[in-house]
Formats: sequence, structure tokens, C-alpha cells
Amino acid sequence: MMLQKVNHIPSAKVLDFVKSFETFVPYVYDDLRAPIRINGRLQYREWKKGDPIKGTLTIGYGHTDAAKYKLGFRLKDVPAGFRITEEKAREILDVDLDECEADVNTLVLVPITQGQFDALLSFTFNCGAGNLRSLIVPLNKGDYTGTRRKFDSYIRSKGKVLRGLQRRRDGEQALWDDGDAYLPVDIVHHGADVDAPGTIEGKPATVADLRPYSRKLRTIGRTKLTAGVTAVTTTAKVVTDFVSQAQGVSDAVNLVQANATLLVVAVVALAAIVVCAIVEGWTLDDFFNGRWFLGGADEPDDLPVDDGIVDGSAEPVAA
Repeated sequence: MMLQKVNHIPSAKVLDFVKSFETFVPYVYDDLRAPIRINGRLQYREWKKGDPIKGTLTIGYGHTDAAKYKLGFRLKDVPAGFRITEEKAREILDVDLDECEADVNTLVLVPITQGQFDALLSFTFNCGAGNLRSLIVPLNKGDYTGTRRKFDSYIRSKGKVLRGLQRRRDGEQALWDDGDAYLPVDIVHHGADVDAPGTIEGKPATVADLRPYSRKLRTIGRTKLTAGVTAVTTTAKVVTDFVSQAQGVSDAVNLVQANATLLVVAVVALAAIVVCAIVEGWTLDDFFNGRWFLGGADEPDDLPVDDGIVDGSAEPVAA
């Protein structure tokens, strides 16, 4: 039986999933300041006016200024000692998820299962509708596997790979498969601002940005520099000889023959520059399309895949 395109509503499973990753916090906190252990429990530190902001200010179940519900003030202007109850946090979450629900139902153009909807809803709440549009490009072309695979590209916040985001994407893929998604028992640090593939700290990446993290790009950069110097030097020598010595066609032919080796060196060097540029372009394209990211297998010196928290054991979402 063929699936029909319908508008889904969140399941109880995805509500439990989202709540577990967002973690109820009654006060405003900075999501990139790692929690500290107080009385045996990990807790986020309260953000206060004047404190530097490293990540995104958050309250309740992952509510930020970018979400739909409006508290009446921006979180950076929070009154001193402001608190919300868990009941209020659930109310805020319901409103924030309504917006995400509408985004998924509107932007997805093909039939999807409840599990696939739940996965996309959680993703949208964490990453935003802009990243959802990119994520579902394969899906809207009928490539369901392609979109499932792309979840793995959204694991960085402020240019840093976060273990909490990796676990969240894994859980969303489990929801996608209609299987058991795993919830963290303890706080799992995450970034409310998740970088799209191809960006570093929210800005489109360049080869120069990636070079410090890739042995391949560093080698290519050195090769291109050496080839460029060689090409310029040899070409300048040949041109200088032509200008100073060639006085006719026969002289030009003799000079070409005499400098044949240098000309070959110059051509090879120029070809090496072209090849290096092509490889750099391929690498940048891989980064923009989520096929390679900071922390890749051949990058031992990359940014740390660490969020400052030791993850606890996990438990499956109750059906």
C-alpha cells in the first residue's frame, strides 16, 4: 500500500525525545558553557547580565529567542532572579514545537512515516527551518536514504564538533527508522545554533579555513606554492632570454630548443597548480555537502570532539 502525503502531529515518543535532550532548566543559561556537578548532579550554570556569551542563551526545554514563544523580553535582558516552572516550560515547548510541526508539514512534499516526521521535527527544533530545507532536498526528490544519511552532517556548533549533537543525530536516525531512540540519562550538552555543512562559526568555509585541519590540504597548499614559484622562475628565465637574444625566427627556434627542459618544467609546474586547485575544489565541495567535516578520519589534529561532559548510560524511549 502506497503512503499518502498527510499532515502529521508529534508522537509521545518524540516529545519524550526532545525533552530529554533539552533538559528542563528554570533559569537562563549559556548552552556552550559546560554544566558543572553540584551535589552529584550535572547542572547548567545560570547566566547573568554582564557575563560573556559563548553560545546561545536558553531557558526551559531548549527555548531560545529564535523560537516561536515570546517571553516578552530577549533572554540577554532577563530580569535578575527570573525563573519559570516546569509546567510553564512545557507550555513554551508546545508552542515552539507547533512552529516546527508546521515547517515539516509544509516543506516536506512527499509521503513520510510517523517516525520520519518525528525525526524531522526534532531536527527542526534543534537546527531550524533553514537547515531543514537543506536536509530534505534528497527526500523531496524521493531519496529517503539520502536525507537519513545527511543527519550526520549537522554535528557542529560554533565550528566545534559536539558529542551531544552526534548522539542527537543518531537518535533522530533511530526515530526515522521507527526504532527505539535512546535518551540520555544525564544532561547531554548541545548547541542550539547548529552549523550547516560547509560553514565554520556560521560563515561559508574557504580552503584557507580548512587547511589547518587537513593534512591533505596542507600538502596540496605546499605543492601549489612550490609549483607556482617554479613556474614563475622558469617562465621568467625563458622570457628574458627571448627578449634579450631573439632577433628573428631562427633565433627564436634555437632559443626554444635550448630552453626545452625549462619549458617542460614550467608546463609541468602549471599543470600541478591546476591539479591542486581541482583537488582543493573537490575537498571544499565535500565539506559543503557534508561528505567531509572537521574531525574527519584522516584529520588527527582536528578540533576536539568533546563537549566537556562524560555521557552516562542510555535508555530507550518508551513506546
